[in-house]
Amino acid sequence: MKYYDINGDGNVGYEEFLNGLRDELNQRRKNMVLKAFAMMDKDGSGVISVSDIANIYDVSRNPDFIEKRLTKDQILMNFLNQFDGARGNNDGKVTLDEFMDYYRDLSMSLPSDEYFVQMMESTWQVPEEDNNAQTQQTVSMLLKEVRERIFQLARRDPNLLRKIFNDFDLNQSGGLTIDEVTNLIAKLQISVERKYVYPFFKVVDADNSGTIEYEEFEAYIMGK
Repeated sequence: MKYYDINGDGNVGYEEFLNGLRDELNQRRKNMVLKAFAMMDKDGSGVISVSDIANIYDVSRNPDFIEKRLTKDQILMNFLNQFDGARGNNDGKVTLDEFMDYYRDLSMSLPSDEYFVQMMESTWQVPEEDNNAQTQQTVSMLLKEVRERIFQLARRDPNLLRKIFNDFDLNQSGGLTIDEVTNLIAKLQISVERKYVYPFFKVVDADNSGTIEYEEFEAYIMGK
């Protein structure tokens, strides 16, 4: 009874009943969920907190932030609470178990492993296979293409490199988020699947801070 009665009200509702009947994630789906969790858990603590995602999730264009209805931390906490799962406690932090629980629920409506993997790759921009030839070749191509196209612009005027960086740093935080880097790649008219953006991002983000600061951007483009 305790297992099925998630909210502890002494009754098992329909949603609670379905939740109790769900299957566990198979290994392929579980691996994708673990990758997504690791991407956000910057400090490796096993818990995703506001500090982990502060540089990943840009709130500057959120209507509640603009209208001053919610603070940045409140918006980030609400974002995290989405991933608490049915048994989560909505405390603004997400444990690995809560994150897994969320995707167990979602997995019930996605009978195809291929669709689940493609959804995770697109949402979190991580490939299922990090070290296969296709991924390595694509990321290598992406690193070369982005560097060459920006270098051709910046070598005529060194000040342009800083301007390019600032133009894509939309919230003027001093660092490019993964979404801003995705936008940069699109503006350069380089066609690549979203799942290859994060492996590219990890190479340039040398200190693994979750953003690409100007010094890292300059070092990458100039080959320092």
